[in-house]
Amino acid sequence: MVEVMSEISNAACDKVPRGSNASRTAAMRTRVINAAIDCLHERGYAASTTTEILKRAGVSRGAMLHHFPTKVDLMLATAAHIVTLQTSWYDEQLARVPNRRDRYLAITSITWQALKQPTGMALLEVFMATRSDPELARRFPPVAREIEKVQHRGMWMLAKDAGITDRAAVRAMTDMGLATIRGLSIQLLFSDSEDAVEHAMAMFLAWERTWIARALSDQMHRLVSRPA
Repeated sequence: MVEVMSEISNAACDKVPRGSNASRTAAMRTRVINAAIDCLHERGYAASTTTEILKRAGVSRGAMLHHFPTKVDLMLATAAHIVTLQTSWYDEQLARVPNRRDRYLAITSITWQALKQPTGMALLEVFMATRSDPELARRFPPVAREIEKVQHRGMWMLAKDAGITDRAAVRAMTDMGLATIRGLSIQLLFSDSEDAVEHAMAMFLAWERTWIARALSDQMHRLVSRPA
């Protein structure tokens, strides 16, 4: 969970200022990225124009274009910033769960909470926008694949710590969990009943707890049944 992907990190670090004006310029970049997050969360990708974002950030067009020549450049940097924020938040939340098995189960709830935050919804907007923005469709998929690779690696490490050794099953569970969480996050945008969406998520968590218990039980059975 603590790894930052190379391509998405390069997008975030591109043109990071050096020298005496570094702090001021870095603050400007952060202001633009935060404005992009708010805009993506509130209005969606299509309506998050560079004009709207620079207006919210309170910076000149020239200053923004110096660091983010195109909208896609800004979106990649925004995605990188979100991943960095979420990585720190995941680590903080998992550190509060001492039991290894509980930690593996907790990551699903933590991911659900992360995706409901403005940063999570903003990142989801960038993912979905690859269907309609050709330049984003060309540049973002490698980043998305790297994000998922890190997610799979992190979930496998948590599963191993919990005592689960079936990596293929863990990968399938990770894919199912991510698909469920992303789908329910989108449902929240349109549903007139947040309680119904939360109930659906609670049902998935209950099923996941059952799956973990069965996986550990089957594993123990195989160990006991193994010939001496």
